[in-house]
Amino acid sequence: MSYITIRDVAQRAGISVSTVSRALNNTGRISANTKAKVERAVAELGYIPDSRAQAMRSSRTKTVGLLVPDIRNAYFAELAYTVQDSLFDAGYCAF
Repeated sequence: MSYITIRDVAQRAGISVSTVSRALNNTGRISANTKAKVERAVAELGYIPDSRAQAMRSSRTKTVGLLVPDIRNAYFAELAYTVQDSLFDAGYCAF
């Protein structure tokens, strides 16, 4: 299985990898036209950023451990679900 990379997005959009990175991360000055090219290439290719690669570069995993006394207990199951849902909305994951 071949993964779509940021290089593939850059090639499809006809721009540099660093420009794609700035557009995806909303850093630096990117024109609306360039941003649209990147978004179009991302959609066409189905690009999904690799969270493991991002974690290695940033030294942040965005992963939170959650311990509960008994997941079979309805209270703790609901608590875990609610926490996990909130973390997901904020771009984090729970384990």
